[in-house]
Amino acid sequence: MAEWKLSPRNRKARPQLAPETQALADELARRAAEIHARSDGELSITEAVALAAFRMGVEGPQTVTEPGDES
Repeated sequence: MAEWKLSPRNRKARPQLAPETQALADELARRAAEIHARSDGELSITEAVALAAFRMGVEGPQTVTEPGDES
């Protein structure tokens, strides 16, 4: 598998992050891209990011996906 690299274009118009936060974001993006590629289309990129975050122990924002799921 080819090494995934973040292109400079991806950082355009993003606020500057602390180096530790940027490293975490880059690692999350790398892992999510790998999971998405290995899923052969069975996972969306959103699902791949959520799974990568879960595996890294990073909690993402909680969203309501279906009406009536609000608690």
